[in-house]
Amino acid sequence: MKRRKPLFTLSAFALFASMLLLVACQVGEKPSPGSLGLGDPLYPSLGNGGYEVSHYTLTLDVDVARNFISGNAEIEANTTQALSAFNLDMRGLEVIETRVSGRPATHSRSGSELTIVPNAPIRNDASFVVEVLYEGQPTPDEVPGIGSQIGWIKYPTGIYALGEPWGASTWFPVNEHPSDKASYTFVVTVPKPYEVAAIGELASVADDGVASTYTWEARDELASYLTALAISQFDEVTSQGPQGTPIVDLIEETVEEPGRSHLKKTPEMLGFFSDIFGEYPFETFGAIVIDAPFLSALETQTRPVYGSDIIEGLGERIVAHELAHQWFGNLVTPATWQDLWLNEGFATYAEWLWEDHKSGGSAFDVFWDVLWMTDLGPPGKPQPEDPFTAAVYVRGAMTLHALRGEIGDDAFFRTLRQYLSRHAGGNASTSDFVEVAEQVSGQDLDDLFQAWLYADVPPAPPQSADS
Repeated sequence: MKRRKPLFTLSAFALFASMLLLVACQVGEKPSPGSLGLGDPLYPSLGNGGYEVSHYTLTLDVDVARNFISGNAEIEANTTQALSAFNLDMRGLEVIETRVSGRPATHSRSGSELTIVPNAPIRNDASFVVEVLYEGQPTPDEVPGIGSQIGWIKYPTGIYALGEPWGASTWFPVNEHPSDKASYTFVVTVPKPYEVAAIGELASVADDGVASTYTWEARDELASYLTALAISQFDEVTSQGPQGTPIVDLIEETVEEPGRSHLKKTPEMLGFFSDIFGEYPFETFGAIVIDAPFLSALETQTRPVYGSDIIEGLGERIVAHELAHQWFGNLVTPATWQDLWLNEGFATYAEWLWEDHKSGGSAFDVFWDVLWMTDLGPPGKPQPEDPFTAAVYVRGAMTLHALRGEIGDDAFFRTLRQYLSRHAGGNASTSDFVEVAEQVSGQDLDDLFQAWLYADVPPAPPQSADS
């Protein structure tokens, strides 16, 4: 493999600027390294302290046949302390060179931690840009309890990359915690005839006859686990939501009709959930459907990714689930992975709302009766060795239905809308949701939430599933 020449050189001006910055830091807060993790209750090593990212520009040249990427990550960030060094999460891949705000920086690796030492300390409350030049063959990872790989995954007809909870770091350097949300630009070059699907809006396609470069813009901030990329050949199917929201479905050409037809309900679902939760929060929506051995779906922001088998098997319910996540999980993202039920319980409840809407009111009775025969642990206490259990999905949804029965329909749906409005674009915890529910209802709901979210055994079922 031919080795590229270093991109960065040190100038006299850079040395002078570094000296000035060092003096400025010495006058103020003493610089120190940012923490190696953010202390998440489930995954304490995820994320990094000392800064917050505002935007990622990821430029990738992908050799699909070799499953090899050459990447340049440009990361715009702001310090939350004076920094002598800081970390990014990055798994595998070779880091060729780094720089900070245009000046060469040193770097080292330890496991999934990439430590960068800038040429001079960075003062607190300052903007800076990190550039990481890297390359290699990405290696997917596994999350306990999921039963499938995450990250950058090669399959017979293409590649897909998904992030929950730490798959993003298999293909780019990142501050990989849901509390640090940022906007993204993806500039991806692939050999013809491959195409690139991603989240956000397609800004441009450049074709030189041999390769194509796709630029996708995700302008609304999102957690890194909500990024997505897919490389294959796609059919584009467009429609429009009730507020004029453009819907762009990118379906791998080999996906057959059963894996396509359920998406046709998306405009109707958008209208239904917008009436309940508030206007759809992003500028576009759609789906990426891949013909890969991916027996799941993920609520990647603006354009969920589905394996063709899962969408064929679960039909409209999985489409409703991933659409509801655009409000619950994407617009308002859990503050920590311990708050996972705020994602999955709400999206599962939205499935029930959709089924109830279609059936004219009988679906809840069916779900409620069946679920009491299921042994479900406490959704408010997921375990790191198996976080994505039925408890966070199903008992999380049951918690919401119990709340609805306690405070009534009007207060319940006002609670959902106020929770989304209050925390839109940011992060929220379970206590944030409880606070809104108590304010809207005027009731002390501590006993209800303690019983439903944290007790080993859920309370006895009500006499009726009616709200």
